[in-house]
Amino acid sequence: MLRGQRNEWDMHFVLDAQAALAVLATEVFDVIVSDMRMPGMDGAALLTEVRRLYPGMLRIILSGYSEQESVMRTVGPAHQFLAKPCSSQTVAEVISRGLELRRVLESESLRRLVAGLKSLPSPSDTYYALVSYLNNPMASVSGVAEIIAHDVAMTVELLKVTNSAYFSLPSRVTTPLQAVRVLGLEIVAALVLKVGVFRGFSGEAVTARLMEDINRDSMFVGRLARHFGKMEQFESRALEEAFCAGMLSSVGLLVLLDRMQGRFYRLKDALGKGQDLLQAELEVFGATHLQLGAYLLGLWGFNKAVVEAVALCGQPGLLPAERMHVAGAVHLARSLAGPSPAYGAGEGGRLKLDEAFFHSLGKTERLKRWSAEAVALR
Repeated sequence: MLRGQRNEWDMHFVLDAQAALAVLATEVFDVIVSDMRMPGMDGAALLTEVRRLYPGMLRIILSGYSEQESVMRTVGPAHQFLAKPCSSQTVAEVISRGLELRRVLESESLRRLVAGLKSLPSPSDTYYALVSYLNNPMASVSGVAEIIAHDVAMTVELLKVTNSAYFSLPSRVTTPLQAVRVLGLEIVAALVLKVGVFRGFSGEAVTARLMEDINRDSMFVGRLARHFGKMEQFESRALEEAFCAGMLSSVGLLVLLDRMQGRFYRLKDALGKGQDLLQAELEVFGATHLQLGAYLLGLWGFNKAVVEAVALCGQPGLLPAERMHVAGAVHLARSLAGPSPAYGAGEGGRLKLDEAFFHSLGKTERLKRWSAEAVALR
């Protein structure tokens, strides 16, 4: 299946888990792709061992199983689950995307930026409880709602956001259980993460108001990304991921504004002189706010597809694709939503639209309609 990649990747193939472990002990690899059903040690057990021995390796599982128990066993040890039958193109794309994301998030300049921060924001205990609970194969909607209900302040914030115009629900939601049932686990987890992290920011009243404006703006970006996903006929899971990635794409921006105000003023000066937003961030901070945000989301254990979409929404063309993907929808939303409040009203704070990416998908003629939709949803 991967013969077409032989000039791009060095590959080694074996027939069972024991042979795989023997090869891994003698050479260095970036990625392992394993079948689920194998004689002796199965794929989930193999990847669990690989995670212990080689934690930096990208782990992908291929499975024809439909039983929930088998799938759930791969959630922890695998970075990516692929259901068989699966095309060679899909396998190659998943590997390429995983390697590109790792390249972005493991850059030395990003590590220096993170190391230079005096402190990092931390999600709430409620969020970590949710992450732990959702790794349980027996996790349920009512169980998630119960965890949230124990945090009264979180419940108030969650219900406030759920009943806001961003979701346009037909009736008012009054309990965490209703919120989870209406919004879905992914979006609720993202909201709990966002609320908890937002609590950790400090600063003067002016800065606090600006952060609230950024918060509202990111909610709009999430709503717009989901809307574009619907227009492009995304599946329901991808729609959730688009909303979450759009909503969480500002996390890195909030950190930079709160922890590095001095450098942030330098950034605004560069933007005022017409410099490209992402290039200016690279020069001033060593990484973009999108890369920083994705790094933190990965650190906190958030959905890997959302982390990828945040990290690469500034450069959606880096992801191989024949149709619009989540990172592309978030890129489109962020670009058409206008400049972030963090940068002021000038056009310098607007994420530059990657027209070449949309041209490669044959979507150039849709840009005018997308722009009109963004204005209509404001």
